[in-house]
Amino acid sequence: MLQKNKVLIGCPVRNRGWILPYYLEGLKGLDYPDEDIIYCFIVNNSTDDTLEILQHFQSRTSSPVKIINCDLLTNSSHRRGYYNFFHLAILRNILLEEFLKSGAAYLLSVDSDIVLAPYALQSLIDADLDIISALVCNGHEIGDLKRYNILNRKANGRYEYVSDFPTDRIFEVDCTGAAYLIKREVIGKHQVRYSANKGAEDIGFCEAAQAKGIKIWCNPTVKGHHEMIEKGL
Repeated sequence: MLQKNKVLIGCPVRNRGWILPYYLEGLKGLDYPDEDIIYCFIVNNSTDDTLEILQHFQSRTSSPVKIINCDLLTNSSHRRGYYNFFHLAILRNILLEEFLKSGAAYLLSVDSDIVLAPYALQSLIDADLDIISALVCNGHEIGDLKRYNILNRKANGRYEYVSDFPTDRIFEVDCTGAAYLIKREVIGKHQVRYSANKGAEDIGFCEAAQAKGIKIWCNPTVKGHHEMIEKGL
């Protein structure tokens, strides 16, 4: 049964012990009623204390927390630039199925190294759009502070990062990732899913949505902090 105010928040998680406490504290800090939040984390191939941290979070939060173990055979690293996009597509699609089972009206997909501002969730909901992202800088690691989680598709089909955009209003993009809100109809009625047939799984998701006539938006006033450098390395 649809629960119109419910939000499922989650993501796949692998070897994120170094950032998880900060990430989870950020989720708990969102200005939204605890009784209207469900958490779901897909733990895969972790060799650190990721699972223990999530279980501790599960034991001390009043909101339901579902932890799914899904280890996939892989030789890929958990570090940035070495991900297996096909495996990520599988894991994210598991999250989508859990979202449908939950009865929640919205899915807030937030990668496990991103912390959103407290007002983020309510602001994204208030926009009343099918898919809408926060603005997250992805360029800290390479010294490019104009590289964000938003892309547009060029005439030749290739994607480029959007660096010139309005900062005071919502605008349309061709692709997003990292932190975004999805309405239930996108996954249920329209059956949009992740795939890695054209590269990153977020591209596959966004192209599938656009093929159904669903537009993708970004709210640049909703910010997320991306912790891109693993501590202790």
